[in-house]
Amino acid sequence: MEKELIIARHFDFFQDFGFLFHNSHGLFYKNFPLGKQAIFIHYTEYGEEAYLEYNLGVRIDRVEELIHQYLPTLKDYADRSLTLIQSAHSIDQSLPNRFLLDQSMLLSEAQLVAEEFFVKNGFAWLDRMIDPKNLQQEFYAKKTEGFKSQNYAYHVFRATALAKLYAPENYQELRTFFLSHLEHRGITPFTIASYLQFLNQLDKMDH
Repeated sequence: MEKELIIARHFDFFQDFGFLFHNSHGLFYKNFPLGKQAIFIHYTEYGEEAYLEYNLGVRIDRVEELIHQYLPTLKDYADRSLTLIQSAHSIDQSLPNRFLLDQSMLLSEAQLVAEEFFVKNGFAWLDRMIDPKNLQQEFYAKKTEGFKSQNYAYHVFRATALAKLYAPENYQELRTFFLSHLEHRGITPFTIASYLQFLNQLDKMDH
């Protein structure tokens, strides 16, 4: 089945909860005052089998605009980057990492399970994460290992920006922690230099 048809089958459900489909970015999104919520549907086929996966994300515009001044990213990515992306499984571990669609599970069955997840947990998680203080706590709790869904350097920049802007009581601690750990995480000298420049800007900012 074509991926476009799979996504189209989700239109009504997500639109009922205020999400619109962004065709060029391939995601469902919902704006809020500080940024946007996003939902990705990944569908791949391998012979007789197919896989369906859901990922949820939140973008805080101010954080993304800040960090991409110092990270080597294309402008197109900087405009659409998400501050945090998590799989449905990472939010609700009763779900599989991805749905295997074969003779034992039909697309319609997987979609019902996914919709139940969004109603019970997924939309609530997205609504919690639009509060930057809650998002900052997620990054703070993962400061050592980072998130599987993003490069550790991006984690460092985002965690630091979130703390400076929305939880200044954690800023100095995170600043010191990351400076002492970056070299041990294989971060390039160029990125470390960029991070120092980034800190210099944050230190001068009023939050």
